[in-house]
Amino acid sequence: MTNRFTTYGLSIRPPKVMLCSKNAACLLAAVLFSASVALAQAAKPRRPAESTNHHDILFVQTASLKAGRLSERFPRGSRIVRLNKGSTVPSDLTPNLFAVADPRISFDGTSFLFAGKKDEAAAWQIWEMNPDGTGLRQLSHCDGNCLSPAWLPRDEITFTGESQDGQGNRTCRIYVSNRDGSNAHPITFGPGDYELETVLQSGLILASARTPLRQREESDGSRSLYTIRPDGSGLESFRCDHRQAVIRSQAEELQDGSVVFVKSGVHGPEAGGEMAEIERGATHNSTLGPANEIIWSPRQLEAEKLIVARRAPAPGSGGRFDLYSYDFAQGKFQGPIYKDSELSSVEAVPVAAHPVPRWYWSTLNSKAKAGYFICLDASLSADAPQGRLQRKPARVRVLVLNAATNKEQNLGEAQVEQDGSFYIAVPPDSPLRFELLDGEGKVIHSQQSWIWARPGEEHGCVGCHEDRAVAPPNRWPLALRRFDTPSSLGVQVQPAAAH
Repeated sequence: MTNRFTTYGLSIRPPKVMLCSKNAACLLAAVLFSASVALAQAAKPRRPAESTNHHDILFVQTASLKAGRLSERFPRGSRIVRLNKGSTVPSDLTPNLFAVADPRISFDGTSFLFAGKKDEAAAWQIWEMNPDGTGLRQLSHCDGNCLSPAWLPRDEITFTGESQDGQGNRTCRIYVSNRDGSNAHPITFGPGDYELETVLQSGLILASARTPLRQREESDGSRSLYTIRPDGSGLESFRCDHRQAVIRSQAEELQDGSVVFVKSGVHGPEAGGEMAEIERGATHNSTLGPANEIIWSPRQLEAEKLIVARRAPAPGSGGRFDLYSYDFAQGKFQGPIYKDSELSSVEAVPVAAHPVPRWYWSTLNSKAKAGYFICLDASLSADAPQGRLQRKPARVRVLVLNAATNKEQNLGEAQVEQDGSFYIAVPPDSPLRFELLDGEGKVIHSQQSWIWARPGEEHGCVGCHEDRAVAPPNRWPLALRRFDTPSSLGVQVQPAAAH
């Protein structure tokens, strides 16, 4: 695995407890004061960093790290610190915020995004700051929680928005906004709890979401990786891997196009998991690093090296995470970069410029009243023997998830041509799923995930959960030979608007 990366070549800028007595307020104030003192004292590490030969880095320190929802990771608060090259003592950049998370360095290395909350009761918002701790500014003003931000080209940002409905059900969607937080709008729709992972060099957004994309009560808790364009079109599974119930998260793209991420159990209460990698062009992931290591937040440090949060193996560590470098060439961890005897250190990023991803020119029409699905051959399915459904589909039924009732409704049916193709127009930005019917109207295959089409988007698919490793036949589908409007289900489409 030696020389798998090119030279980095990047410039570095140096440097609640509910109380019921009449003394509740006083006691609560004392508890909060003690906690703040403990965190302040921890700014001086109980032991020095093991290695000072590293880039300037930013990372999150916390006294408590919890698995589960993004908004609940740091129940006792957290802070972002900077550790300069050659130094053993980090400096606190966020002393005026109760909790912070998810630092992301800008493309030119002169500022960083992060999620933060002013106090314990406040919602998480997106903030920006200079790497030296100056210039703090709040970007988002979300009603719910906004977390895990990332940079997009042309002065845009993207982030995860977490909200709750009247029944207390949590929903996570991915948003895109201008850099200053204005014009924030969702780009994912329907169930799935989409959480932003990173922005790939291709310009696609890499997200994690439930598998399949169904309601929480209909899922076994698994989460997989998906790609989506910044305009919300082109939702695709990054890799189909249904071999076990597992959560895939904390993904990061490396310089050679590979993606590293953390795999953890769906029911485990503890944070962290196994480090895994999907090499560029590979169809499945492979384990990275020694077995039985508990990892959090792998990020690229330099050529052939990662910086990761690794659970301290020492007895009495209390599940604390320390920062280590991982060497790809040797396939093993090197000496620790930073340790603190009381606080976990996670989500480390080097203070360095890095390449700007490609820009996607959107072809969507915001005034369009429909989205479109074009299927080449609905008989193709990786779930069926020999890759084809045994019974030939004659019609396709389209179901929509009603936002008001959270119940599915039948939009209608459309013809499937003799070659298995169909072309339909549907309501845009609406969660949809398909059922294939035989000539007698019986369901022969049912899509499990809810997907959507954006206004004016022509969403193409080869088959019904087809094998992504097999190229489709080069032919003109019958559904596109008619030169008229697509089959309209739930929308009215004029002939000229369909082409």
